[in-house]
Amino acid sequence: MSKKEEGTPSQPPRDTEQAFCEAFELYSDELLRHAHLRISDRDRALELTQECFLRAWQYVSRGEEIRELRPFLYRTLRHLIIDEYRKSKSYSLEGMVDEEEGESVESLLPPEESNTLEAAMERFDASRALELLDKLPDSYREVLSLRYIEGLSPKEIAVILEESENVVSVRIYRSLKKLRVLFDAP
Repeated sequence: MSKKEEGTPSQPPRDTEQAFCEAFELYSDELLRHAHLRISDRDRALELTQECFLRAWQYVSRGEEIRELRPFLYRTLRHLIIDEYRKSKSYSLEGMVDEEEGESVESLLPPEESNTLEAAMERFDASRALELLDKLPDSYREVLSLRYIEGLSPKEIAVILEESENVVSVRIYRSLKKLRVLFDAP
């Protein structure tokens, strides 16, 4: 094996490079979606997603080990988003949707599966819930987004937020309870 194939401190092994390519294919869309839900500018969300992968690559290039790549990427992206918040003000969920592309909050929802009244009510409730997310504190919005939009487990969220799994579960419960209160309000 050549030095490049073996991996040096400045160049990870070839199998690591392949793993990163696969991870990019698997996780880039969901990371971009998560970033876009948290910040208003889709182009900036794309830049932060790319920066997330770049930082993970640099971390591995220094010889560090990443045990669970998906939570590591989310945690890295979370830190980048926090830095972004510090640079600019926050926006409402409606403001996060790119109006130039003709998108609305409804476009973030799953596609309509049927034309039944029940399905229409579920879509309406989901749309309203997305609008009400903006009224929740950021820590509540974040756990609900990670859990129900990105589909991460409480254990994975705990790794991302650097909290215990119990703290995350309690925060999800409280977030849902607060969202329900907002949802039931006239």
